[in-house]
Amino acid sequence: MILFVDTSVLIKLYIAGPGSERMREAAAQEVQAAASLLAFAEVHATFARRRREALLLPSELDELLVRFGEDWEELLQVPVGAEVLAFIPELCKRHPLRGADAVHLASALLLRQELEVLFACSDGSLLAAAAAEGLAVFNPVDGA
Repeated sequence: MILFVDTSVLIKLYIAGPGSERMREAAAQEVQAAASLLAFAEVHATFARRRREALLLPSELDELLVRFGEDWEELLQVPVGAEVLAFIPELCKRHPLRGADAVHLASALLLRQELEVLFACSDGSLLAAAAAEGLAVFNPVDGA
């Protein structure tokens, strides 16, 4: 099984918060993890925002960027190309998704065509959409 992570849970591997410990445990158990290329931009934006808001020291930001960069290379990276985009119109008709969430879900559904996928996310609306699409889901915040 592959662990597909959206940005909401990917961040939990680097910044402590509700669900961080469960997310680390889940990531350690899975042989392979995957993410949409969109997550790369979202993680960097989150780290930079936290630094601007003085929630991270410059040295902490530097450390996070190094760790994330190393970990990113280990992830199966799902490109946001025509195959992913083809899922989005129907997903948006069926579910109340934000644009980025539609890309994450579509990326996981593309992977599911060839692999068994566990969709990890901490957003209830996105988790509900993923479950309705037939994906196994994991919310590290509530353990579901």
